[in-house]
Amino acid sequence: MMISIRNRILAFLDLAHCHYKVEGNTITTSSAVLAFTADHLSIRREGKPERLMPYEKLNMDKILFLLTAQADKTPTH
Repeated sequence: MMISIRNRILAFLDLAHCHYKVEGNTITTSSAVLAFTADHLSIRREGKPERLMPYEKLNMDKILFLLTAQADKTPTH
């Protein structure tokens, strides 16, 4: 499950033209750090508490919306 979710997020970031960096099981974007473990996704955003979300309860639409909504607010200069 982790691999399919990770691949879906990466494909979405590519389609949305969001800049990101992948290091092992971690994806770093301008607005968040997503870390994939065996049983949950850890989401860290500036000014927000870390979220640990079990894969079975992930709301992918919400995660993808948050990533692009934050990217829209980030200056591109």
